[in-house]
Amino acid sequence: MDKIDRLIDAIDHPDRYTGKEIEALLADPEVKEVYDLLDKTKAVLTPISTSDVEAEWEAFKIAHPATQRRTMRILNLFTRNMAASIAIGIASLAAVAAVVGVSANYVLDRKADARATEIVEVAKENIVVNDTIAVSEETSAIAPQTIVFDNEQLEDIANRIAEYYGHEVVFSTEAPKSLRLYFRWNQAQTLDEVIESLNNFEQIHISVKGETIKID
Repeated sequence: MDKIDRLIDAIDHPDRYTGKEIEALLADPEVKEVYDLLDKTKAVLTPISTSDVEAEWEAFKIAHPATQRRTMRILNLFTRNMAASIAIGIASLAAVAAVVGVSANYVLDRKADARATEIVEVAKENIVVNDTIAVSEETSAIAPQTIVFDNEQLEDIANRIAEYYGHEVVFSTEAPKSLRLYFRWNQAQTLDEVIESLNNFEQIHISVKGETIKID
């Protein structure tokens, strides 16, 4: 234990030291300098008394009456110094917490604003993309195309055409269903024009009655 530790221990546990030991400790210039520094600051500090300190002091007065006054100064200085240290520490922590709190709130607000801006920008992009897709799909659905059926069954060809024009297909017999044809279907043509083109195949005869396409 070095000299300063012994001084602190003497302040904390005066009953462990005799009057001569305390006087010898304070005779050291370095220890005396620390003690004087503490002594000079005690005037601005508020003393804090506790039952434990009072009990120790009473015991010390009985055991060491000759060093009562000097120990009293050390003990009062110690308690005041502890009170000031605690008060300063609390005030410092409160100040740091306030600064950190303000800084954290500022950072969080900035992040929230940035996130909100990002969400708005993404939403705008999604709207543009979705609108573009919708327009593209609508244009694609409306724009007529030329569909090529290469060696496909008549049943599949007829069903595709009937669905496009909002009709249904009825075969009078099963035989024509399996016929395989090569046919170019121009969706810009009317249903009657398409059927006229299909009737060029000798194996089949197609007619339209109401909403029904009949194939013989």
